[in-house]
Amino acid sequence: MERKKILVIGDKYTVRMFNLIGIEGVVIEKPDQDVIRKTLDNYINSGDIGIIYITKDLADYVQDYISHISLTRRTPIITVIPSRWSRIEEIDVSSLLRKALGVG
Repeated sequence: MERKKILVIGDKYTVRMFNLIGIEGVVIEKPDQDVIRKTLDNYINSGDIGIIYITKDLADYVQDYISHISLTRRTPIITVIPSRWSRIEEIDVSSLLRKALGVG
């Protein structure tokens, strides 16, 4: 089985925290859709990345592209994580369950 790397894309604080546990990262300070998309493309096409963590503030700029990648490729798995400035919202589990069952 081929061993793949983990990558984090985000602000300098998030990337530094992941660097402390040995995970490589790319800092994008000023969110720009083209820069974020090119960064994702470079690492997706490299073939050696298995998981990409991207902060929510950056992912919001390319959400459609992330969804497309997730639906059309097995790897890498792209996971959106909160950044230092993310607002945590409450999740209405019963509403999600009703939607999943098709009754809500």
